[in-house]
Amino acid sequence: MKELTIEEISELFIISGGSEAFMKKLNDRMNEPEPVSINYKARVYPKNGTDYWCIDRRQVGSCTWANDGIDKARFNTGNYYATQQEADLEFEWRLLNTQILNTIAMLNKEENWVVDWENLKQGKCYLTWNSGNNMVTFAGDYDYRYYENNRYTSTLGIGKLRELYTEGEFKFWITKEKI
Repeated sequence: MKELTIEEISELFIISGGSEAFMKKLNDRMNEPEPVSINYKARVYPKNGTDYWCIDRRQVGSCTWANDGIDKARFNTGNYYATQQEADLEFEWRLLNTQILNTIAMLNKEENWVVDWENLKQGKCYLTWNSGNNMVTFAGDYDYRYYENNRYTSTLGIGKLRELYTEGEFKFWITKEKI
């Protein structure tokens, strides 16, 4: 069950315009699923017998912790997920990440475009998520980098990328959040 702040409860009351509608909105909001955070990772090994999830051989699978070398390797490399939902989300993100990065590489190869950090006049673009407008945007003409080179392309490449993928796919790729 989600905990709400006083401000959130007050806002719901004002928006709902009545006690019955307010109670329904409050109940709906409190029963929303908590967002899955795939950024947090435990630092201590789990107890023997603990069930967990991992990504293995192009699929998500369940495992039981036996404190062996395979379990420790999964844990130490970040391939340990407490829930199937976390593992499914990461698996889906990895597939999309690979697809988009491969598309960027293909577009750059077609244009014979290579990021050149010595060339300050070269437009170097990457996609970013504008949370204020809730939409994908692109940033360009940088002489310093925010990301790995494989995420940069030309303005023409950005245009082609935006034709190939949806806003939702870009948001998920950039933020690991679903629309």
